[in-house]
Amino acid sequence: AEETSRLDIRTHRVDTMAAITSAASAVVARPAFVGKTESLRARAVAPAAPKRASVVTFASAEETSRRAALSTFTAAGVALAAKPSLAAYGDSANIWGSTTNTSGFIPYSGDGYAFLLPSKYNPTRERPYPNCDAYFEDNFDAVSNISVIVEKVNKSKIEDFGSPEAYLEQIGYLLGQQVYSGETRSEGGFAANRVSTAAVLDVFTKSNKGKTYYYYEVLTRTADGDEGGRHQLIATTVSDGVLYTCKLQSGDKRWFKGQERDLKQTWSSFTVA
Repeated sequence: AEETSRLDIRTHRVDTMAAITSAASAVVARPAFVGKTESLRARAVAPAAPKRASVVTFASAEETSRRAALSTFTAAGVALAAKPSLAAYGDSANIWGSTTNTSGFIPYSGDGYAFLLPSKYNPTRERPYPNCDAYFEDNFDAVSNISVIVEKVNKSKIEDFGSPEAYLEQIGYLLGQQVYSGETRSEGGFAANRVSTAAVLDVFTKSNKGKTYYYYEVLTRTADGDEGGRHQLIATTVSDGVLYTCKLQSGDKRWFKGQERDLKQTWSSFTVA
């Protein structure tokens, strides 16, 4: 009985120690799961996009014919719309095509006058003189330009203004006037107290359809030596109580590089109705 009692005590101790060991293991292992949670939310799965079916539509022969005709008419309209701009500005605007005007001049008609305009000259809105009806500039250098002045007068012919030499003094403002009034020495071809000069190279008259024209060629220079001076060509006449004056200008450097030929051709072609 005593041995049985001892055995029971030992068994009880073993059971007690096992329980204590199990509880300790549970206490020690518990912190490993602290802060870790399992997400129970279901993840939304995006539905697969439906496949698109390719649809090919074939145009009928009649629709194809209509489209081709519309394309042809559209191209023709664009070509026709571009012609006025080319005519207005000459070959200088025709940058993608071949030269259409081999003469280098375009016939220009104004209000009661006409002349041959060099194709490289473009019209501008500049009006440097009173009663200036038209003004053109070289597309490379604005120093080279052409202007036409139209004004009412109480004269019936150009001779009523006097001789060509006397009339030149009346239109001296077209050649520029000196506004400097300081004292200077006589040097560089300029007189004392002068910073500009004008040399008349040619004066002559010509009759065309019963009207007399006065022609002038003048070289003007200034003390700053810009362009080496400026060549001035003037053609003027009177018709039906209207005075018409065509003035052409070119820098001296460009004058000898082709401007003389072009401007003298325009100068001699100027005519009035």
